[in-house]
Amino acid sequence: MIWLRTAAMDLALLLAGFLLLCGILLSLLHITRKVSNIRIRNMRERLLCLLSGEADASRMKTKLYEMLHSGSGTGKLSDVRGIRSKRGLRVAAETAGEVSGEVWQKLAAEAGSEWYCAYLQKKFGSSDPETILLAVRVAGALHITRFTQNIVTQIYCFRTNAAMQHIGMLSLCMLGAGREIVALCRDESIASLLSFRTLGEIFSTYTGDCRALCRKLITTASDLYIRRTCIKMIGESGYSELGVLVVPFLKSSQLNARIDAVRTIGQIQERDALEQVLPFSKDLRWEMRAVVATALGAFGAAEHLETLLGLLCDREWWVRYRAAQALLRYPNRAALMTRVEETNDRFALEMMRFSLDQEALGKGGANE
Repeated sequence: MIWLRTAAMDLALLLAGFLLLCGILLSLLHITRKVSNIRIRNMRERLLCLLSGEADASRMKTKLYEMLHSGSGTGKLSDVRGIRSKRGLRVAAETAGEVSGEVWQKLAAEAGSEWYCAYLQKKFGSSDPETILLAVRVAGALHITRFTQNIVTQIYCFRTNAAMQHIGMLSLCMLGAGREIVALCRDESIASLLSFRTLGEIFSTYTGDCRALCRKLITTASDLYIRRTCIKMIGESGYSELGVLVVPFLKSSQLNARIDAVRTIGQIQERDALEQVLPFSKDLRWEMRAVVATALGAFGAAEHLETLLGLLCDREWWVRYRAAQALLRYPNRAALMTRVEETNDRFALEMMRFSLDQEALGKGGANE
C-alpha cells in the first residue's frame, strides 16, 4: 500500500511538472508569435513607406506629434526616423505651421539643436532647388536665426525664381530680419516677381517693428509693389505719424499707387493732404472716385456733404455705393434724405435707401 501511494504521488508530480512545462512552452510560443507579429507589422510599415511617400510622411508626422506631446524633457527630434530627409523637411515645415505655444517652442528648440542644424546647413548647399526651398521654409517657420544670411544668399542665387523670393522673404519676415529685408528691397538687381497681394501677406508676418520697416521702405524700396505694401500697412495699422511719407504718392504716375495713397490718407485722417485729395472726386477713373468717397466719409460726412452728394449721383454703381456708405455717418438722417431727394436723381435715392436698409438689417432691425 505504501508503495502504491508513493507511486501515485510520483505520478502526480510528474503530471504537474509536465503541465507546467506545457504552460511554459505555450507562453513562450505566445510571446514568440507576438514578437513575430510586431516584426512583421514593422516590416509591412517600412515596405508601405518605401512604396508610398504619403504614408511615410504620415508616419513621420505621427511620430513627431508623439514626441512633441510627450512629457517635459522627454522625446527628441532624433527619435523620429527619417526626419533628416527631404520628406522630413516638408513634415517639419508643415508641423511648424500647425502647432503653437509650448508645443511650437519645443519643436523650435529641437530644430535649433546642433544635430538638426548640421543637417540644415548641409541642405543649404544642395544642388536641388526644392530641397533648398524646404530648408529656407523650416528655418523661417521655426525662427532659426543662425540661417538668416543663408536665406539672403539663396534669394540672390535664385533672384529670378518667384518661389524662392516668396519663401525667402516670408522666412526673413518671420525671423524679424529687418536689416536684411531693407537691403534686399533697396537692391535694384533683385527684380521682384511677387504680386502686391503676396507682398502684403508676406509683410504681415513680420515679427519686428513694422512701423520702422515701413518708414525705411516706403521711399527707398526699388519695387513699387513694396512701397504700395508699406502705404497699405500704414493705413491699416494707423501709423498716422507716417502720413507725411504717403502724401507724395498722390502725384504718382501709377494709378494704383495714387488710389492706395488716398485710401490710407482717409484711414489715418491726414488733414494736411485733404486739399490734394478733393480734386480726385472728379477723376476720370471710377476706382479713384470710389475710394475718395470712402476717404471723405472718414474725414467727416457733414464737412464734405456736397462732394459726397455729387458722388452719390455718379454714373458708376460702386461710386454711388461708397458715397452712400460714407453718408451714413451724417448726423441728421431726415435732413440727409431731404438733400438726397433734392438731387432729383432716382438712382442716388435708391442707393441711399438701400444703404439705410442694409444698415438696419445689420443691426438686427428693419428700417421704418
